[in-house]
Amino acid sequence: MTDHNDRPMTTGGWLLTMLLLIIPVVNIILYIVWACGVGNRSRVTYCRAGLLWMLIGALIYVVVFSVLGVSLASLGL
Repeated sequence: MTDHNDRPMTTGGWLLTMLLLIIPVVNIILYIVWACGVGNRSRVTYCRAGLLWMLIGALIYVVVFSVLGVSLASLGL
């Protein structure tokens, strides 16, 4: 018999997941909880990928605004 967490998620399960992930602050908490392996394997993988994209986006944000800040500072603005 297959483990409950190995079964594919239903459409309703994905709709509930996406609904919860559009709520500010709650989404970050749930991303971290689900990425740590709590629940369905598909959701765990999805949340791990989502956290990686958030990290990549944050790093790009920091780099772009650091370069912009240094450029503006060198212009004397």
